[in-house]
Amino acid sequence: MRTGSILEEINVVKEPQLDIFNPNKYVETDSNVLLNLVNEYYTSFERTNPIKLINKSQFNTPVNFKQAKTSPIHRWYTYKEGFSPFFVRQFIERFKSSDKNVVFDPFGGIGTTVVESQLLGFNAYSNDVNPLSNFIAKVKAEQYNEKDLADLEKEKKSIANNTFKIKNNPPDNETVSSYFTEITLDSILKVQAYIDTLENEKVRNLIFIALLTILESISTHRKDGNGVKRKKNFKADFRIDKVTSLLISQIDLFIFDIKNTHFKSKSLIQSQSSFEEYTLNQKADLVITSPPYANCFDYSKVYLVELWFGGFFKSKNDQKSFRESSIISHVHYKWNCRHQDFGHKLVNEEIYNYLSEQNLWDRKIPQMLVGYFNDIGKVLFELSKNLNKGATVGFVVGNSVYGGVPIATDILLAEIGLKLGYKFIGIESYRTLTTSSQQQKIIREQDKKFLRESLVILKWN
Repeated sequence: MRTGSILEEINVVKEPQLDIFNPNKYVETDSNVLLNLVNEYYTSFERTNPIKLINKSQFNTPVNFKQAKTSPIHRWYTYKEGFSPFFVRQFIERFKSSDKNVVFDPFGGIGTTVVESQLLGFNAYSNDVNPLSNFIAKVKAEQYNEKDLADLEKEKKSIANNTFKIKNNPPDNETVSSYFTEITLDSILKVQAYIDTLENEKVRNLIFIALLTILESISTHRKDGNGVKRKKNFKADFRIDKVTSLLISQIDLFIFDIKNTHFKSKSLIQSQSSFEEYTLNQKADLVITSPPYANCFDYSKVYLVELWFGGFFKSKNDQKSFRESSIISHVHYKWNCRHQDFGHKLVNEEIYNYLSEQNLWDRKIPQMLVGYFNDIGKVLFELSKNLNKGATVGFVVGNSVYGGVPIATDILLAEIGLKLGYKFIGIESYRTLTTSSQQQKIIREQDKKFLRESLVILKWN
């Protein structure tokens, strides 16, 4: 673990007149001084802890939802940020110490970890602050009985023959309503009103997810980057018969998967921020998770339609609360300073000072990076209180680059973990990440090796 001056520790040579900790000097000196410092810092870590390159042909990359699109239960809702089910299963089988191990995912998403754990027979827990993904995870991980299936079959027939005369009011957000034609919006609101009348909560939730699943396919817009983009040559109106046909196809898929899936254990999915204090009912032995990357993606914008039409957002204050409880990973919200004792010195000093003097596309990026690693450190701290001794912890992270400076999240997270008492096991790289064309032009060739998606493996002593 490093202490004292970073420059002294990695033995970077600097000219006597240059004070690398003075941000004003960066205007007058070659930026290579900072870039050399960062490169040597990361490289010195890798000399002692070589990065292992993984053959990724089996599941392409850990955070890749392609396999899930054909996997029972997992395919109920497409979530491009979701884990590969095979990756989760492989991690559990690789690191389990007992068949009674408890699995935990501090950033549970739509439940890939808990579903795979239940299929394998491990009790599992997950935290997440996204009400949409939490809802989906709970429905996927639910135990369904014969009555539930019979009720679902009954409602499927009712949907096919329903006249749908009653409809709900649209969301209190004109923007998301504008992403549908008037006829399509009318159909959605009628289906919503019907779903609200269903008595069996499990069935109601299943059909509601079926509706959420088809929203993007009938919208005039599609998800694109950090928001939505209008579809080209898309003018179709989806009348109620078209919408119910799509809905019934989803319900048929749900019925097939439920009949052919047998969970061997249970899970608990909590609406909980993992950087706030929490206590699991059972301490965990295995942790596999993937926090938001420091890539300026705002999930409250990416899934805006589903969050509003799902009733998870009823006002702009709900979006504000969602962002406040989230990891600081984007620049679309102004957070107060928090968790300052848990960050990383390289980011808080050298990288922050340097980037603050650069012409970045958003001036809040340096503070975002500081906040990101402060939050990650706090997550690791709170996690440690919920681990059994010897627990194995896996964090899948993506590195990034700003102002030509590589941000090696995997190395920085590993060092924060060491500071908090974790034992470092290794970093496994699964793929090279691309960056914006602007960053590609300015990042140095010798720094491109740090642009990767990787698994950081720690152990709790």
